[in-house]
Amino acid sequence: MDVVIIFNGLGNQMSQYAFYEQKKKISSSTKLIVMCQQHNGIELEKVFGIKCKEPIYGAALKFLFKIGMTSKYKYLTNPIKTILRKINIRIINENFDYRFYPEYLNKSKGVSFYFGGWHCEKFFKNVISDIKKLYRFQEIPSDPINDEIIEKISTSNSVSIHIRRGDYIYDEANYNLFGSVCNISYYKNAIEKICSLVGNPVFFIFSNEMEWVKENIKIENEVFYIENNKGKDSWKDLFLMSSCKHNIISNSTFGWWGAWLNHNPNKNVICPDKFLVRDLETEIYPEDWIKICSVSH
Repeated sequence: MDVVIIFNGLGNQMSQYAFYEQKKKISSSTKLIVMCQQHNGIELEKVFGIKCKEPIYGAALKFLFKIGMTSKYKYLTNPIKTILRKINIRIINENFDYRFYPEYLNKSKGVSFYFGGWHCEKFFKNVISDIKKLYRFQEIPSDPINDEIIEKISTSNSVSIHIRRGDYIYDEANYNLFGSVCNISYYKNAIEKICSLVGNPVFFIFSNEMEWVKENIKIENEVFYIENNKGKDSWKDLFLMSSCKHNIISNSTFGWWGAWLNHNPNKNVICPDKFLVRDLETEIYPEDWIKICSVSH
């Protein structure tokens, strides 16, 4: 039996659920368990109407998974881990290795817990049409501010720019993993590239640190700073990004899905040439997206 862990924010949940859908096509015994204590909790149902149904023995699976992952109380947990391995219970931890491994799609012997992001599109390549149907927004943001933004997006050569700072900058562990990939030079180069491809682009900027953006990201074209969708309404930014005709994304799954859900057949998506600070091979970005480095000209 394969068990996919659903955790972290909406972008991660979407990648994990897409991976789960692919695994389920291969093995109907595939299960999922939800462990979303951070961000806004499980958001798939609220945003897309997807109910993450855990098996009746979900609590037991969570217990086994926690034992397998913990590094505390080794005098207690190590003997248990030894037993789990002997009865073929294992944890497949992606551990920030964002390459595609086809063997992860095979049906496992025993019980395998899949703990990771599974952001590479190849992990759900054979169910893309299903994912596009599943990831239809339950509602369209409808309030005076968002109505006006949607109108501007639909009547212009709209380009979304997603700039993630916050925990990427101020949390040491996250900064060491992700923090310096999308620097000012990256956005400068990305904006120059999109301006060479799109006539009279209008930019819509989404960020969790907008004051920094206004001070540091200089754009000569018309630009709108989207600041009204906070907390549990942040999914509305995903809708707005996906409604833009073109996208510039950060090394963030939230921005990734905003671009992926953009159904414009002529879209240009600009992405960084890597996802992590350490320059590891990655297969996160689809082949037709345009990769831009963060080095100054």
